[in-house]
Amino acid sequence: MGREHPNGFRNITLAIFAGLFFFIGPLLLPSLGSLAGAAIPTLYLEKQEELVQRLTARGFSGEDLARIFSDDRVMVYPEIIGRSGKGIDYLGRRFGLLSKKSVREGKKTLQDHRSLLRRIESSYGVEKEILVAILRLETNFGRTKGTVPIFNSLLTLAVIENRRSVWAEEELAALLQMCRDRQRDPLEIRGSWAGAFGLPQFVPSSYIKYGVDGDGDGKVDLNNRSDALASIANYLKAFGWSGKDPAHKKQSLYAYNHCDNYVRSILTYARAIKPGSKPHKAKNNRPSHKRSKQA
Repeated sequence: MGREHPNGFRNITLAIFAGLFFFIGPLLLPSLGSLAGAAIPTLYLEKQEELVQRLTARGFSGEDLARIFSDDRVMVYPEIIGRSGKGIDYLGRRFGLLSKKSVREGKKTLQDHRSLLRRIESSYGVEKEILVAILRLETNFGRTKGTVPIFNSLLTLAVIENRRSVWAEEELAALLQMCRDRQRDPLEIRGSWAGAFGLPQFVPSSYIKYGVDGDGDGKVDLNNRSDALASIANYLKAFGWSGKDPAHKKQSLYAYNHCDNYVRSILTYARAIKPGSKPHKAKNNRPSHKRSKQA
């Protein structure tokens, strides 16, 4: 999960100032320390211009795009390129998944929200312990949802070429669609460096496809526990969750986060918090790196 707000550099409005860059570029270079060489900013502007053209071709308003991309909150974060959420030791002591405090809080969450969890389990067939386990691993029950404007995260991944660029452009388009349809400011939504947000850490396309109004208030808010839990269950069911088939369980959990260790950890924590379960001793491993969600 992204914890810190990366140090980015402010965006230069492409439609108005691209032509001026060649004259003022040398004055800006000292503030572009995270990108080496004079050619990189020009390439960034070109990539962003191409991105805006493709978004316009998708049907987004040119006026709306100009307003969003000219906002002084728009930044790019070159340091996130190449980050990965793979290899995290969730079951080790540093992550604390199986600590007494962690297991106790999981059991308390089951008890405090038992009516809601039973209703969702009945509707979607996903065990309540699995739903609570995902909340624990994804955001530690809402404590670590991320502080990065996900528009900027996705913009960075889209315009600075990397293995996620195509995916990030699709997610940026989904974010714009989501905010347009729900009359939200795309620059106000905060989450991880990888573009995920809310209690379940959905990316925008997952919000659109699998988000559920769990409390019947007419909107889907992934910072709302009812909506978040119902949305997780809906996602897992869509990817083949079957309470009677362990292989299908693992398949749907892997779709949620493409990491075998993540899948094992969800299942292990779910067993640990199940009523009547015996205490599970955490592994005494070397500390792992802080977790960042993999897109």
